[in-house]
Amino acid sequence: MKPTRIGVIINPISGRRGSHAGEADRRRAFIAQQTTAAGVTADIRMTEAQGHARVLAQECVASGCQVVVAMGGDGTVNEVAQGLLGSDAPLGIVPCGSGDGLALGLKLPTSWQHALQVAMRGTTSRMDVGYVNDRLFLNVAGIGFDAAVGQLFATRKTRGALGYVSKSFSLVWSYEALHYELECGDEWRSGRKFLIGFANAPEYGNGAVLAPDADIRDGLLDVLIADGGSPLGQIWRARRLFWNRRAQAEGLERLRTRTARVTGDRMVAHVDGEVFEASGALDVRVVPLALAIRVSAG
Repeated sequence: MKPTRIGVIINPISGRRGSHAGEADRRRAFIAQQTTAAGVTADIRMTEAQGHARVLAQECVASGCQVVVAMGGDGTVNEVAQGLLGSDAPLGIVPCGSGDGLALGLKLPTSWQHALQVAMRGTTSRMDVGYVNDRLFLNVAGIGFDAAVGQLFATRKTRGALGYVSKSFSLVWSYEALHYELECGDEWRSGRKFLIGFANAPEYGNGAVLAPDADIRDGLLDVLIADGGSPLGQIWRARRLFWNRRAQAEGLERLRTRTARVTGDRMVAHVDGEVFEASGALDVRVVPLALAIRVSAG
């Protein structure tokens, strides 16, 4: 059913184009034109700081919006979802971030126009939600190298896939794998790990697939564990993100779980690309079918 009133929360600086002059006005004008043409009333809001999208989503729900759309990257989508949990309003996504991993994993259109049409005219489904302690993630959470790259990437004024690849390649030569204890369901692992990733959906973004069999509706998280090793060894392992993704590779292990605990003296971690630091223990879990989401019909 097409809604009559939607909320649209726009991150004006997300993605490669976010640094361009006039981009905020361009995004607002696009939404206004498309929703008016569709006969839908749109409550258009602009984010102003980290965490603002969650508050705006809650306001949209309180004002009676039947669907709330996140126009931004995975971080914006994450924050909007935080504001929608416990409500009947489904999440729509118009991807315009640096990676857009969740939108790609859901096979949503990459064009703004078609993605907005899905948000307005698509079907409502439900998806699992992951947590690292009390931090929500919809797509991917990680501890180790990917979080360290995200930490560096956050300092860039310009965004996009090329910058992320550049930061990854430069960091791999100096990155030191740290010692972690991992309890993953009934499995135990200990040692220096380059990366411990938890995937609710398959893809980091930009074609880099962490867990090709991850399913947002199965009540499980797919886990990728990469051992420590030489920089060249890590680069060689990384091919499995792009080619022959289900094949075995030395130093890579895949598991599936509902819960996990990672313990370490110093941990750099992320949820949907938003980085934080921790020590002690991080508890990871999945809540099945906790969030309503708009997906392509059929």
